Amino acid sequence: MEVNVRLNADIEKDFAFQVDHEDTIKTKIARIFRKDGTGMGHLMVLRPTVFHKEEPTGFYKSMHPGYMTEGGCLIFDYDADEREYLQLLEEDRPILEQVWPGQLVLPRWEISKSNIYRYVAIMLAWLYTDLPDCISPTPGICMTNNMSRLIIPLLQHFELFDFADRMRQEITPGYSSLFAQWAFFSLHIGKILLITLFFGVGLCNPISFNPYKVIKVTQLDLAQPKIKNLVKSLGWVGIRRGTFDEYQSHFYQYITKKYGGPVGASKAGKLRMACNPGFPLGDGEGFQTPLSQRFELHTFEEIEKKGLFYISEDYFVELENNLKQNIEKCNGDIGLMNTEVKRFRRFGLFEPDAKIEHMVELRKKTYEKMHEEEESKIEKDRLEKVAKRRQEERRKQDKLANESKKLK
Repeated sequence: MEVNVRLNADIEKDFAFQVDHEDTIKTKIARIFRKDGTGMGHLMVLRPTVFHKEEPTGFYKSMHPGYMTEGGCLIFDYDADEREYLQLLEEDRPILEQVWPGQLVLPRWEISKSNIYRYVAIMLAWLYTDLPDCISPTPGICMTNNMSRLIIPLLQHFELFDFADRMRQEITPGYSSLFAQWAFFSLHIGKILLITLFFGVGLCNPISFNPYKVIKVTQLDLAQPKIKNLVKSLGWVGIRRGTFDEYQSHFYQYITKKYGGPVGASKAGKLRMACNPGFPLGDGEGFQTPLSQRFELHTFEEIEKKGLFYISEDYFVELENNLKQNIEKCNGDIGLMNTEVKRFRRFGLFEPDAKIEHMVELRKKTYEKMHEEEESKIEKDRLEKVAKRRQEERRKQDKLANESKKLK
């Protein structure tokens, strides 16, 4: 079975991992993030930012029902990591007993106060060195002045005395005007704020601030047997789940290519679907289906009866059969077969059989009906508000008319 694990708390880094029957969160998923050599934490950055602890303190599963694609598969909604959808996983219980195949597992990241304190201390020390000379207890100790002090002997060695004298004057405390001193200090504050922003949102997220360690990691040969065996033991497939925007883009390209362009897709009645594929599922559906009913529920029977989509074992069997059929159509072409499997892991099916197509059509009708009812309710509420406002206006007008009559 495969589950998707979100790395770096980034919606675009939901990677597939294979798990066996006996695997638990502690023995499998938590291992991914370890830095002791048994996981990948010493080889790559997996935490969201430098202000978070290096390893997760727990794991959740996303209970968001999901978004159904035109191929009858599920991709994760952008709100899948909202607190209301999170359910804590037990670390010592088998993963297969806690999550559906393909469900999203989210690490719980905690803020590292020690990292924040260290960062603040470094930034304050840097800020102190750049205080304006007019208020600094130790003027002239900024980084640029210290660099100039190192350069001056070199300039003198090469007999560039004019440049050396000019530089010596510039590092003299109080040489710059008050306006220049405060202007440079303001720029320094802005620079620190920008650096903090980069670290805070994860744009800059180094594996270490030790240059030697960074160089050592970047020069590692990822193809060496030791690392390959480690990745294999972790079950890392190396393929990430696509987001809705990526699915929409790829599906549109697939449909237009299949029908010879947008015009052909339009004539075939597929263009509108390609532009806006799939639909969101409702409460109780998709990944919210009780796991205990995996072998009791029957997806295709339930959708015929209720028009709602519930995950079950027969659903996964049907997906597997569809994938096998699509692979057989590749006629042994390894490249096409790999592309089909990779696309299935990223977005699900693009070419489902009639059974799944019928399932999608039934659920789509339910979605359209619910959407119409919702719009009808919104319109009804709007009309009620308009009627109430007009009634209030008539009351005010009648009150004014009565008052004017009394005055007369």
